[in-house]
Amino acid sequence: MTFEKLLKLAYKKTKDHQKEEEAVKLLLMELSNQDPHLFFLNLKNEVDPIIEKDFLEKLDLYIHHHIPVQHLIGHSYFYGYKLIVNDHVLIPRGETEQLVEHVLFYYDKYFNNDQLDVLDLGTGSGCIGLTLSLEEKNLNVTISDISKDALEVATKNRDNLSANAQIILSDLFENIKSKFDIIVSNPPYIPDNELVDLIVEKEPSVALYGGTLGTDFYKKILDQSKSYIKEKALIAFEHGYQQKNEIYTYAKQAYPNGIIIQLKDLAGKDRFTFVGIGGVLSQE
Repeated sequence: MTFEKLLKLAYKKTKDHQKEEEAVKLLLMELSNQDPHLFFLNLKNEVDPIIEKDFLEKLDLYIHHHIPVQHLIGHSYFYGYKLIVNDHVLIPRGETEQLVEHVLFYYDKYFNNDQLDVLDLGTGSGCIGLTLSLEEKNLNVTISDISKDALEVATKNRDNLSANAQIILSDLFENIKSKFDIIVSNPPYIPDNELVDLIVEKEPSVALYGGTLGTDFYKKILDQSKSYIKEKALIAFEHGYQQKNEIYTYAKQAYPNGIIIQLKDLAGKDRFTFVGIGGVLSQE
């Protein structure tokens, strides 16, 4: 069977079971060890029978057992970097790449290329903190998480990418001893009683659920952060699109003199909150 025919077969199955075409395309590309360009050129070529068998078996696991494709291939891509992922960490999303872009933009705009201390709180796979470290060498990055299993994944990703980051096992700020210029976090933000897709249920619940409104961790981080930031600092969050107002209120209570900027993601949903302290950010 050719790649084209195999892909059409997979697309029909995804349509019948409300799954994503792009996911099965990624699965076939990765199992055949091809980048998108090479994959397109080889669409009319025959698939190796071993690869075809492996693909169909994993396709069944994705469609009928709701196992994320990223878990089946063992990695995901974030900001161009290949990251190990498994059922101990959240699969990185495109919205989180936008969070990284915003942090790098604000660093360039407000910190004059200074060397800064950055904390990625609740790092999971390490995608945010490690990417910041790789993209800007003047950032001295610490990544932390409450989960030992997640930090094992983050450690492997750090070493595989040759990133420079300190790793700390910590329940929020419990084991954090330093002060930081930037604190960035994508904490759990799904409300406890919200139903999620079966495929999302395969990801760790500790990385998903954030209390009745999904905002518990934002309030805790903002309240506790005052002991862990420098006089000039930035706090950066990703959050659920329906949580904008609650997080704004928490930020204003914690930092009444801070500048608060809230931005939408590329889909037009309210997704990011930034708190500037000591001259960081402006309402222009």
